[in-house]
Amino acid sequence: MTGKYRKEEHGILVWYTLISAVVVIAVYALGSYPFYIHQKSSVIRNLYKELQGMELNDLNDDEQEAINEYQEEKYELLIVDQKYKILYSSRNTISDEFVRKHVISRIEQFVPEGYIDKDSYQLRHILILRGKVLQKDQTYYVYIRKEVQSGIEFMKGTVIYLCLAVMLCLAGEVLIIKKYDNRFHDRNRQADYQLQDRQKEFVANISHELKTPLAVISSQVEMLEMMGDKVDREYYFSSIHEELDKMSTMIGELLDFTMLDNQLDSMKTGKTDVSELMEYLLMRYDAIFRKNCIRVEKEITPECCVCGNQMYLERAVNNYLMNALQHTGQGRKMRVSVTERKNKVRIEVYNEGELIEKDQMEHIWDSFYTFSRKQKSDNQAELKNVGLGLFVVRKITEKHRGRCGAENLSEGVLFWIELPVYEIQNQNIK
Repeated sequence: MTGKYRKEEHGILVWYTLISAVVVIAVYALGSYPFYIHQKSSVIRNLYKELQGMELNDLNDDEQEAINEYQEEKYELLIVDQKYKILYSSRNTISDEFVRKHVISRIEQFVPEGYIDKDSYQLRHILILRGKVLQKDQTYYVYIRKEVQSGIEFMKGTVIYLCLAVMLCLAGEVLIIKKYDNRFHDRNRQADYQLQDRQKEFVANISHELKTPLAVISSQVEMLEMMGDKVDREYYFSSIHEELDKMSTMIGELLDFTMLDNQLDSMKTGKTDVSELMEYLLMRYDAIFRKNCIRVEKEITPECCVCGNQMYLERAVNNYLMNALQHTGQGRKMRVSVTERKNKVRIEVYNEGELIEKDQMEHIWDSFYTFSRKQKSDNQAELKNVGLGLFVVRKITEKHRGRCGAENLSEGVLFWIELPVYEIQNQNIK
């Protein structure tokens, strides 16, 4: 297959992902506002229906409690009799001017079926129901008000956030394609094929990962629309926020991946003390280890030096430590070592915890590879997304002419890096 056809397939995948994201955003943008207004209007009507079944002139404790539940969700309520005497108000104090302005001056709008008006006041969106309840030759006027501006702003912000996420993702895709085009003309065909295969795999993975939170958001909006008040709305909004945060993190990693490859090619190198670097990182994370009751054992030989870039080597070791911390349960152990043997500096980070399946071990270094750990106590496998952490470790190690790997031990997993010692380096890493 020629590079031209491979590039076309890459472009089709990019556009498919972009169109899917745009469709989801459009559905959310067009449907969220009407749904939200309908949902809040339904709650207002339910409150009004409950009030029609109460003795408004003499509310008992149970009825007062039922009304207070609506107040907790910031629904304002005012009930006056036919002489405009206040029988109930959700506000601590209310003026005669308020009654005159919102009840007396609009008395013709108070109807038995309850009329909901979508009003705007000082650029705030408000829902107002005006109802008239007839009981025992008495007339009561019910005024229910709900400000919906905060919900509308949240939905607008979500749409903007999603649009920015798609734009960033598209920018990352363009950078990858541009980088491929440059390399295609500079290297031989076989090398180009391998490069494009890796990029295609990366794009496929990130595209899949981005579609997942978008699908979750879409399903949650549909659930809110179908179930209405029967579901925990705060939970679903919180969950949508969480999925947006995941998308933001993945997009950041996508752009980070694109820049990392270029930066590693031009990095400056020099004598780097890996022992000192490890001591610094362990000290930095000491509070986190203590908080999680993780015992850290260390064996660090002083002055183990390599020829490299301290910033990138720190990042690689940091990724190992964070990966180990993520998979070490409270009260368990981590072991860290930096030693020199056979003209190699060896860095090891071991953590007690779940092992990695043998058939998955070679794939954990791939970008955004998702793998499962051993069965938990409830016999449900836990899926873990590696993201770019171990992929970045491999890239940095290779640029430093070293090797990295992982192996299962009896009670945990050991990750290691081997780099040539500083004394045998005769030239800068290129």
